[in-house]
Amino acid sequence: MDDADFDALLQGLQDPDRPWADGYPLDESLVAAAMVQERRRDSSPGRDVGPWTQYQLILADEGVVVGDFTFLERPGALDRVALITFSIAPQRRGNKYATEAVREIVAWAKGRSDIRGLRADTDLVNPASHQVLRSAGLSVVQDDGDRQVYELRWERPERISRTPVAR
Repeated sequence: MDDADFDALLQGLQDPDRPWADGYPLDESLVAAAMVQERRRDSSPGRDVGPWTQYQLILADEGVVVGDFTFLERPGALDRVALITFSIAPQRRGNKYATEAVREIVAWAKGRSDIRGLRADTDLVNPASHQVLRSAGLSVVQDDGDRQVYELRWERPERISRTPVAR
């Protein structure tokens, strides 16, 4: 998403080429978008936020935005772990969209040299989010009573298997 997309989302303006599912955006989506937009604006000139932004989850067959995935924080300088969140429109939940998105992000992140893990937290009253995080390989590392923090860490980027080239 670019600055105009963030502005439109925060103002409740849909892109006619990218309609929203009923119930989208969620309050969490708007809070996450505002956080990313502020980080984008605070970036020094020439220092892009890179991939550490918000992405809308768009169904390929319908062209409808059903949710989003956000890097709330870029990987830390010391631990290189990024804080993530996700949300799905209530009427579209139960279709494994969040699970698929988080698994794809895990696979993508594991192939990068600038990140060594992902972190997320969720309320205990949200069992679906706990299941999404566990399904993507994250484990509970902190229990605060009403919230749990999940993490997945790795030591170095996974090598991408390559097909030998015929000469």
